[in-house]
Amino acid sequence: MSSEWRRFGWQQMTFMAPADWYLTKISTERASGELWLSDADLPRLQVKWNDAAREKKVNPKGTLTAYLASIERAAKKRKLSWQAERDLRFFKGGQADVSSLEGFHWTSEIEAYGAIWYSPKSLRVTLSQVNGKTGESDLKALAKRVLNSLSDAPQGELDLWTAYDLTCSVPHDFTLAEQHMETGRTELDFVRGKQGERLACARYGLAAIALERVGDLGDWAYQQRFKAWYTYDLKRELANFGSWSCVHFSGLKKSWRERLRQRIYAFLGRKLPVALSAWVWHCPEENVILIVEHQHDPRDDSLVPRLAEHMLSRPELVAPPKG
Repeated sequence: MSSEWRRFGWQQMTFMAPADWYLTKISTERASGELWLSDADLPRLQVKWNDAAREKKVNPKGTLTAYLASIERAAKKRKLSWQAERDLRFFKGGQADVSSLEGFHWTSEIEAYGAIWYSPKSLRVTLSQVNGKTGESDLKALAKRVLNSLSDAPQGELDLWTAYDLTCSVPHDFTLAEQHMETGRTELDFVRGKQGERLACARYGLAAIALERVGDLGDWAYQQRFKAWYTYDLKRELANFGSWSCVHFSGLKKSWRERLRQRIYAFLGRKLPVALSAWVWHCPEENVILIVEHQHDPRDDSLVPRLAEHMLSRPELVAPPKG
C-alpha cells in the first residue's frame, strides 16, 4: 500500500487516496455525475452520485441491485466468472448522518469493494468502489481506508477542489462553470448568481520557459488572460506573497455604460460584477505560476486574498488514514 496519500475534492465531495492515483474521468454537474481515479494498471476509485432531491422515495438498495446486475450481465456476456456479496459491514463511512449505508464486494475479471448510501445534507445517492486485481492481498484494507475518508457533504466554509496538481478552495455557493485541463495549464472557473460573478483558479506549468520568453510576470499574465481582462482598465502592483514574487491586478470595466448600469443596479439593491481583482505569483521551486481571479461587484471585497491562501503550488502529501 502506498505510503504517501493526498486529499482530493470535487463537487462538495472529499476523500483521501494514494498520491499516485490520478484523475481520468470527472463530471461538471454537482447534482449527478462521476469521478474516476486510476493508476498505471486500471481505474482504482470509481464514484458515482445521483440527485435524489426530487425523489419521493430514495432507494439506494435498488440502485445497487441494478448496478450489480449490469456488471453481472457484462461478465456473463464475456464468459467471465462472477461472484458478489452484499450487506457487508467492513467500513463505517466518512460521515455520520448517512442512511441506507450498504457495503458490497464483487469478483470477476477484477475485484472491487464498495459502498452505497444516501446523504440528507447533499441530497445525493453516492455509490463508490475501490478496484484491484483479483486476489490483491491488501485490497479490502485499501478500500476501507479510502471509503472511510469519503464525505459527500460540505466541509467547513469552503469547498475543496483538486484536478491533477491544482488544489484550490472556493465558497459553497459558487458552482463549476468550466474546466480546462491541457498540457501546461489546469484551470477551474466558477460562477455565482444570475449576473455572472466569477472566480478562476489556474495553475500553469513550465514557468521558467514562459517567463524567459516574455521576461515579466505581469506581462505574461496579461497575455494569458487577455480574453477575460481586455475589457477592464487594470492597474498592476508588484508585491510579495510569502516568499514568492506576485503581481496584483485590479480595475473596473472600461465601458462607461457598464459602470453606469452597475450604479443603477446598486440603487436598486442589486449587484453587477464590473470589477476585476487578480493575484499572479511565481513558484520557482515547482516551476509553476498560479492565478486567482475574481470578477465581482465593486462594493464587495475581493475574495482573492482569502482564496490565494488555499492555492497550493503542489499537492500536500500525507500519511495514509487509519483503517
